[in-house]
Amino acid sequence: MDDNKKTNDTEKRLERLKEAYAKRLTSEFKRLHAINDKLLSGHDDQETLKALHSGLHTIAGAAGTFGFASLGEAARQFEQQVAKRLSQTEPPTSLPTDWMEALESAHHKDSVSATQSTTTIQQPVMEGAPIIGLVERDNILAKYAQSQFARFGFQVYWIKDANELKQLTKHAPDLLLIDHHAIQDDVSDTDLATLWKTKLQHFQCPVFFIGAEESYKARLQALRAGGAGYYPKPLDMAKLASKFAYMLGHIDAEPGRVMIIDQDPALVSQCQSVLEDADMNVATLDKPERLFECISEFNPEIILVSVWLPQVTGAELVALLAQTEHWSHLPIIFLSRDPNADLRRQSLLLDGDAILEVPVDTDLLVRLCQSRIQRFRAFNRTQHQDGLTGLLKHASIKDALQKQWQLAQRRSQVFSVVMLDIDHFKGVNDTYGHAIGDQVIAAIGTLLRQHFRNTDKLGRYGGEEFALVLPDCDADQAEHLVNQLREDFGAITFKANDATFSCTLSAGIADNQRFPTEPSESLLALADKALYRAKHDGRNCVVQAMNTP
Repeated sequence: MDDNKKTNDTEKRLERLKEAYAKRLTSEFKRLHAINDKLLSGHDDQETLKALHSGLHTIAGAAGTFGFASLGEAARQFEQQVAKRLSQTEPPTSLPTDWMEALESAHHKDSVSATQSTTTIQQPVMEGAPIIGLVERDNILAKYAQSQFARFGFQVYWIKDANELKQLTKHAPDLLLIDHHAIQDDVSDTDLATLWKTKLQHFQCPVFFIGAEESYKARLQALRAGGAGYYPKPLDMAKLASKFAYMLGHIDAEPGRVMIIDQDPALVSQCQSVLEDADMNVATLDKPERLFECISEFNPEIILVSVWLPQVTGAELVALLAQTEHWSHLPIIFLSRDPNADLRRQSLLLDGDAILEVPVDTDLLVRLCQSRIQRFRAFNRTQHQDGLTGLLKHASIKDALQKQWQLAQRRSQVFSVVMLDIDHFKGVNDTYGHAIGDQVIAAIGTLLRQHFRNTDKLGRYGGEEFALVLPDCDADQAEHLVNQLREDFGAITFKANDATFSCTLSAGIADNQRFPTEPSESLLALADKALYRAKHDGRNCVVQAMNTP
């Protein structure tokens, strides 16, 4: 192992220790607050003083090691004063009434001693990576959060206080993550929500709050401040990153695709203009006989069709679509100018989602199309995507591989197949339980979506095993990408109760450039065989399939 790698490994271990200590400080301060409450109420008995001495001794002994020099020194001074009160041989020294405030002030001084108040993690991220604006007082926790989120493909900009929020506007964050007490203004808890709401009024992105307390009050404050959620510390970065990646992925989803089938140019033009202004893609069709040709090319997610067309009814066209499994679940909205009640009832009975009267209520048109497209996409996800990871299911990833192979036969396009799985995953389930194992699998799904392109096909092949189909990517390029994934996954810290752990993965790769005559199933088998070699070679590595004589 070279010196650079040793240094990097040491830094990683230190960062984990610092983060663990920052979390411990939260609980230590809670315990000291409880002891202080007893002292203020007159309970300065030996038992209370011994508990105080123990808490101060714990902080004094470790704080300086993790960069909290001022806190460690203050705790040591107060510890010595408490020791004198407990001693029978020395005159007791009075503990100042504001000792708790002094400790918190020292803690804050250490936290703000970082050289920069706004920074970003120095780690390569993909172009167009989602941006998180982080508002956090604790510099150790903030830097840890930066490194963990960066592993999932996020770019993180960090400030320490609400008064610095203007610094984040220039980065146009996709999401804000805020410690709700990260504000230096003298403000009561009851006014926190109003203050945050005022300071955040220029941000249009989702806002999530974090805090040391797990309470109804904190959650209500976050809600009233405009927060979409509240997460108590210590934070589970892997779970948060998975949630944020999934949420932002759906916010930034591609525009809905709407097909309009009608022969009235004025109506079609009006609907098309309104829907395109609402960021939807629209295709129009005025010749019903071209239905299957046009629908295959455009692949709509909803169809607007006239109840009555020359020589055919809208209901008949929908019945034709229903005979084809691929189009049988498309949402349908009928456009009606006809008062014929029987025809309208027939349209709705044939799986029509709604009837819109002409002239069309344009606001209702947009809302209907958006809601039906979202519902259609949700249905497709349940049909083709694994619920835990959001990746393609076993059958769907195999189907995607077959289609990519067929395309490569026509266009002579290189592509790679990757098989990867989590090393020693059974040990994770056995040690920490299946719920924690599911978190690890979900983290792989999030990392894959963040590291690879929209054109790549990513699937959960089964259990802890995953399959990738990467177009325009040879085996060498795929190896580079998968190694980046492997390194980032290995750096993630997972939490199980009070324990933390990391996992590694192994992968095998085959491309159609090295194996031009092999069918899709054989390429998959070759990648799987290379994965087996990676396991045999010690795991936590990537191996390419080789030609055998």
